[in-house]
Amino acid sequence: MNQSKNDIEKGFSNELKLLIFLSQDELKSHTYEGNLDEIDWKVFLDLSLKHRLVSHILKHSTFLAKYFPIPTYEKLIDFRLQHSKKSLHYAIHAIRIYQKFIENDIAHCFFKGPLLSLELYNDIGYRNFRDIDFLVEEKDAEKAKAIIEELDFKCIYPKIKLSEKQKRINYSISHHYHFIHPIQSIDIELHWSITNPKSFFGVDSKDVISNSRKLNVSHYELPYISRIENLVYQAAHGSIHQWYRLFWLKDFSVLISKTSEKEISDAFELSVKLNLDKTFIQACELSKMLYKVAIPDISTFKIKESLIKIPLKSIKSTDLSQRGIKGKLGFVFYRLSLKKDFNYYRDLIYRLRTHLIDWEMIKIKDSFFFLYYILRPFLLVYRFLFRK
Repeated sequence: MNQSKNDIEKGFSNELKLLIFLSQDELKSHTYEGNLDEIDWKVFLDLSLKHRLVSHILKHSTFLAKYFPIPTYEKLIDFRLQHSKKSLHYAIHAIRIYQKFIENDIAHCFFKGPLLSLELYNDIGYRNFRDIDFLVEEKDAEKAKAIIEELDFKCIYPKIKLSEKQKRINYSISHHYHFIHPIQSIDIELHWSITNPKSFFGVDSKDVISNSRKLNVSHYELPYISRIENLVYQAAHGSIHQWYRLFWLKDFSVLISKTSEKEISDAFELSVKLNLDKTFIQACELSKMLYKVAIPDISTFKIKESLIKIPLKSIKSTDLSQRGIKGKLGFVFYRLSLKKDFNYYRDLIYRLRTHLIDWEMIKIKDSFFFLYYILRPFLLVYRFLFRK
């Protein structure tokens, strides 16, 4: 991995290096080697927000007070305060949803979002999450959707009301509904699969829910993804996004540092069973490289250098899927390289046959639904040529 370390030294900007330096847990054993006079503080602030590391930076108040321009420091503090205030609303809505689901016998569990913040940092508003994520079984998805809408949330994905046929098809091409509270701007994602496609993670939603543990949130015990599955999931989730936001990697590094060697070993065994060992090793190697996390024996397993270089490039710019046609093609091959599994390859291709974006553009009765498959290539070309 020496070449990748060189990529960091030569390819990362001074602002990004400073960001990584300040998002370490401790600065005592580290001395910032760069020249702070060369820092573009607007660029640094933009990177801090992009990578969602504001809370981690503000831990080092002594360093900031000594070296940071006051306007930059104040903007970081203001952003942190605004998110902390909003996180209280997220906690309230998470509890409301939990109560309603219990009343209606809907099995579920939370993952990511405010509960991950509470687990890792003992502060529900510490990490800069954007939504509440929870998982239900597919058979309960529509019932759960109706309950969320009764709590004054509006479904924004999909934008249209789906027919029964579209609902059935959508379960195989998507993995969640997205809602927003029109007044408080609280986002919720209702998942019937923890990843898209479902075969990428490879654990059935029913099993994830049944394996969940309890996490105390304001005197309520909310169901939360198990520690072992969470480790494997966090690695897989960050990997599929090429870790282009550093807070995913920071979360994983904190999670693994709080986990016993036995649990890490169990998580790695699960990742091997699920054919996700590449994503787990990638997460561990990047955590070791950027956040100095001690990695157990699994570090003896090797992955291709490209699976380290691709996320490093994404961290300093953006992910492959946002880099035009060449990047999108690169993203396809990158996704294929993460997991060797026939069902996964099949699902990646199968779910391309139609999409709810097509259904939003053209309304066709269920009896003629097959026309969407015929129109699909033409609609793709149309969107590419005429829609930004």
